[in-house]
Order: sequence, then structure tokens, then C-alpha cells
Amino acid sequence: MEILRSKEEKRILTEHIVGIEDEYYKLQNKIIPCAILWYENTKVLIPINYLGVKRQSKSLIRGMIGAKVDFIVIEYDEISNIAIASRKEAMELRQRIEIPKLKENDIVKVRIVAVARKYIIVDLYGIEVIIPVDNLSHTFILNAKAYYTVGDNLTVRIKKINIENETFELSAKDLIENPYKNIRKYITEGGEYIGKVIGYPKQRSGIIVQLENSEVTCLTRVPANFNNIPHLFDKVLIRIYEIKEDKKLIYGILKRIIT
Repeated sequence: MEILRSKEEKRILTEHIVGIEDEYYKLQNKIIPCAILWYENTKVLIPINYLGVKRQSKSLIRGMIGAKVDFIVIEYDEISNIAIASRKEAMELRQRIEIPKLKENDIVKVRIVAVARKYIIVDLYGIEVIIPVDNLSHTFILNAKAYYTVGDNLTVRIKKINIENETFELSAKDLIENPYKNIRKYITEGGEYIGKVIGYPKQRSGIIVQLENSEVTCLTRVPANFNNIPHLFDKVLIRIYEIKEDKKLIYGILKRIIT
């Protein structure tokens, strides 16, 4: 019944992408990669040209598997119980209804539709918005894939909005407590602490160390007397020599490689 209502009344339905198939699509008279969804017991195909994505490739659909997406049914075969749907139409409808209501500093819930190392892509009422890792957390994120999953919801604040150009800046970290705010309760300048290597700065020498039992990281200098730079995820002992909590920066020097 919901499938038929969606087709006849342009109602938006929502479900997770669970697979990819190459299907013969008669309206295009060719084989087209399709995202596969199951709405109750009905198989739903969203051809890639109706998926509402800029780049039409299987790898892009593969990255969206698990994502919860809106769609409108455009064809339905009752005998085979298979529907053809358009995410693009559903996105355009949501945009017309919801986007004009938004303004700066609004708190909204978005769906994660793709995750890369340095950013995630979310669905904001039918518009896909990239959120870089700098807007996800107050602390350093080596790989967003370790923290975020396609299909999850995320609460964000709208920092900037330009409806005409469809440009948005969203922030999740604005809604998270800043761990640097009271950092001097846990570490002090001159203190020595254990941490693990989680990255290497591109423009500066040294290592990025995440302090043990903490979310904060330290930009750590490696003295010349060390023959080798520690490997990723090695445990190390560092000495803190400067804390700039207002800039969310901590500086240290490597004292010992533990593992």
C-alpha cells in the first residue's frame, strides 16, 4: 500500500541501501547500476541516474551501502513486486519544503551517507553537505572512518547558510564539550605522560601523540639523538613544555619510545 501511495501521491519513503545490481532499465533501454533497497517485502531499485549523485559510478554506490535514503516510487510491477524509485525526486521535494525554513545557528539532525578519511557527507533535507574533520571534533581525527558510520544520524549546528547557492557549513563539534577547556586539571607544563602515536604533521617535523586516557593530542618534537621516528600507534613517553588551550594546541618533546 505504501509503495502504491508513493507512486500515485509522490509520497517520500525511507529505507537503507543494502546492495548494488546491474539491471536492464527499459526507460533507458540499457543496463544501469542500481542501488538496492527492501521496503518491507518489496524490492526497490534506484538507478544511478536517479540516485541524486554528481558522479555516476559503482564505487560511489558502494560507499553509500548502509545509508538511509529517501525515495519516491516512479514505477511498480505488482507481479514481480519490484519498484523503480528516485532518490533525486525525494531530495528535490525535501529541499523545497524544508530548506527555506533553515537559518544560521539552527540545530538539526542529518544522515551520514558517506565517510572518507578526512570528511563525511551528510544529507541535509535533500542536500548533500561535506563536513570536514575539523568541524567534527575539537581533537585531531586521523581517520573519520574509525568514528563515523554510513547510515548513522548526527546532530549538527548550521554555522553558515546560503540557500541560493546551496552552500552550507555544518558543525558537530559546536555541540560537544571542548576537552581543552579544563586541560590543566589533567596535565601540566613540565609533566611527562604516556601516549600513542596517531599521525605525522604534513608541514612540521615530529609526531602527533594522543595522550593516554584522553582525547587531546600533542604536537611532539623528536630530538636529533633518536635514530628512528616512532611508528604509527607506538606507545611513547613525552614531556609537555607548552599548553595553548585557547588554540587547542599542546607542544611536547619525545623522551622515550616504549613499544
